Amino acid sequence: MAMPISSGEARAAFTSLIRFPRLALAVSGGADSMALLHLVTRWRAEDVLKQEVTVLTVDHGLRASSREEAAMVARMAASLGLPHAILTWTRDERYSGGLQERARAGRYDLMAAYCQAHDIPALVTAHHLDDQAETFLMRLKRGSGLDGLAAIPEESAWSGIAVLRPLLDIPKARLAATLTEAGITWVEDPSNRDPRFERARMRACGDALAKLGLTPEALARSAGRLRRAQAALDHAADKFLAEQGAMSEAGYCLIAREALVALPAEISLRVLARAVNAVGGRDTPLRLAKLEALLASLIESPKAAHTLGGCRLHPVGEHLGIFRETRGIGLPTLLLAPGERALWDNRFRVELEASARAPVTVGALGETRWRDLRALAPWLDALPRFAGATLPACLAGESIVLPRLGLGSDADDEAVVSFRARFVNAPSTRRI
Repeated sequence: MAMPISSGEARAAFTSLIRFPRLALAVSGGADSMALLHLVTRWRAEDVLKQEVTVLTVDHGLRASSREEAAMVARMAASLGLPHAILTWTRDERYSGGLQERARAGRYDLMAAYCQAHDIPALVTAHHLDDQAETFLMRLKRGSGLDGLAAIPEESAWSGIAVLRPLLDIPKARLAATLTEAGITWVEDPSNRDPRFERARMRACGDALAKLGLTPEALARSAGRLRRAQAALDHAADKFLAEQGAMSEAGYCLIAREALVALPAEISLRVLARAVNAVGGRDTPLRLAKLEALLASLIESPKAAHTLGGCRLHPVGEHLGIFRETRGIGLPTLLLAPGERALWDNRFRVELEASARAPVTVGALGETRWRDLRALAPWLDALPRFAGATLPACLAGESIVLPRLGLGSDADDEAVVSFRARFVNAPSTRRI
């Protein structure tokens, strides 16, 4: 018989949340996320620290009852005195994979965009130990490497928002027992038992695997040990980037090329993945086979240009330059109202001061405008061509307003001050 989660256990699990002044909880109405909502509410009532908490529910529209389920969460949040928002997902063909994979990416996009717009630095999800074990098995089946088998991390990021998973060590049965003890009902998602979906098939094999000793606890323990090895390799990659690379506030990266290719291949691949993901604004991991092919090409053809993950890579003197790619679907535009903030191109957090007279359209500066304006702005002239072309800029009629990035722009220029942009994928950037 599963035991409910005690106050002491919840308090220990939520230690990682204390450093954030505002939190968003991802709550679908299922047992896992309803338990998260209940435990966080109880924790806030018992502790001195009072983080601001907002509840987010994504309506995927995949079931007739989805809107009522979201409304049920809204009523629960209101009874607890917590603000709640329902975010509606429409299918997005930018993401490949099956329906569940696309829905997952869309869900995180919506919640991260809400957090960016409302100055919420962290999103908390209810992933638990059983999720960890199922993810390990699904990736083992695909022949994943170390990163894949390390499964679900306790903390990651999506679109510049920290994603925290404080319940990863807790079995699902204990979350349900916690709700039962508190008299809280929840929604059962039929897709959790639908054999068309891989995770449901893995879940159905749980009893058979447990008879072989492959319990969720054992599988999660293996994933945890692999994450420890992963952390060591990531530390080496971060150390190399700190010493041999530089990430600009303008959203591009330079890496000492000879030093990069001289590294052990596993570290080189991680360095490339970090830089490409940051500059390209990617939240989903790059395919290992594509990274391996890129590294081989860099070694064989050091003077050639390459593209991967929304980035253009080419030599810049003795460095490998990594810049945002402009071809393909192009860079997005968004409408920004006075006092509003948003995430542009999944790379820059942009903000228009409340004193601005009217909304503006934010889009890429573009190469032509970069050439025309660089003589007027020395900091812009100092940027490489591809970096300048892919900066966010306010496009208001015939006028163009450049962002203030901390790259030497004139703080006395009212136009510059009114529009700010921060490269969110490298919070510890050092100036190039």
